[in-house]
Amino acid sequence: MDRGAPGRILSNSVWIIIQHLYSMITSMVLVALIARHLGPSDYGWINYCTSYITLFTTLSGLGLDNVIVSEIIRRPEKEDSYLGTAIVMRFAMSLLSYPMLLAVISAVNPGNRTLLAVASLQAIGMVFQTYDVLVYWFKIKLKMKYVSIAIIIAVSITSVIRIILLIRKATVEWFALSLSVQSFLIAVIIATVFVKKKDTGLKISIADARSLLHLSYNCIISSISIIIYMEADKIILEKMTDSAHVGIYSAAVMLATYWQFVPMALIDSTRPVVLEKKKVSDKEYLDQFKLVLAGTNTLSFVFAMIMSCFSWIFISFVYGNDYIEAVIPLVILSWASFIGTSGSARSIWIAGESYYSYDKWFTVTAAVLNVGLDVLLIWKFGIVGAAAATLITYVYEVLIVPLFFRKTRVFTKLYFQSFLMIPRFMSESVKMLRGRFGRKQ
Repeated sequence: MDRGAPGRILSNSVWIIIQHLYSMITSMVLVALIARHLGPSDYGWINYCTSYITLFTTLSGLGLDNVIVSEIIRRPEKEDSYLGTAIVMRFAMSLLSYPMLLAVISAVNPGNRTLLAVASLQAIGMVFQTYDVLVYWFKIKLKMKYVSIAIIIAVSITSVIRIILLIRKATVEWFALSLSVQSFLIAVIIATVFVKKKDTGLKISIADARSLLHLSYNCIISSISIIIYMEADKIILEKMTDSAHVGIYSAAVMLATYWQFVPMALIDSTRPVVLEKKKVSDKEYLDQFKLVLAGTNTLSFVFAMIMSCFSWIFISFVYGNDYIEAVIPLVILSWASFIGTSGSARSIWIAGESYYSYDKWFTVTAAVLNVGLDVLLIWKFGIVGAAAATLITYVYEVLIVPLFFRKTRVFTKLYFQSFLMIPRFMSESVKMLRGRFGRKQ
């Protein structure tokens, strides 16, 4: 790791955390007001549509988020071509995904005009999320400051719009549209900054498109499988109960995952540095990877404990008594998020070892398991069963299924070894903070 890397990682992480803190606070206040204004049923429709949109957004992403960072680090001379080609691929697939999404929702929910209207307006943002490709570049260069500022500006403008909608007592369709407006604003700002900050232009290559698809096809399957087992619970819950239960369950999901931006900031900031270590020494690379796991485990444990101990207070304060059934699911989902964050960190190791084909089997089998558990446990225990299915699936996908393959068994070993590195992570974090802020005093 070069001398400036710790400082750049810290600065990058701080900006990501600032952005997510701002987004979390503004979103939590507005979501609470919107959820109370719409009620569990209409609020459930937005979250029900979000499940489908997340699935199709992942499909339009073509698994590129899992490979393009590592490939640009391996072949920096291909940066312009990979980015330009990926933008075209992502945009074209988003345009194709939009009518496919509406067709699926119409087929699954025939005659529900309100739901179709909500989906139509909310899914427009899926096309604008092509900006994700540009974010890869900012991640590689450890310049997430600019992305964070763009999101803060977009969230601020959209928050004002939503406040106006609340004052005017707008219907659920208008709140769905506001989500797309936010994606549009982020895309415009990030594209503008990217053009100003990047010295060279982008290129488009058919050969590179084929190369990226060859590398990412396993990731496409993995990404879709992950979304299936993350979002299937809401879809199955709506079919087996009603949209009101989806709204209550979504409240628990939102609070259980709100804090994940902190360990995710660590993962995103260290990914390029850890993968660079792979080119130098396997020993140093694995050492750094375990240190990242130690950090995510520490941060995730603290937040899971907080959410578990104060679940009733969080639910009643943010959403009100209409959502009080979400208390037990919130506790279960907080620990599911603790395990799931380690799965996100594992993506660094998967990219470093090029084990995309194994990751595909991890997630596909987890998706099948989760759907089966959802049907069984939701039928028996309702929203508590949905939360339990998620926890069991995460434990299986992150810790158990890697043991089935000889080459990936080492991950489970690395995971438990990382707990021994927590004191080192704490010590190095303190030194980094002192070095960063001590010089300014």
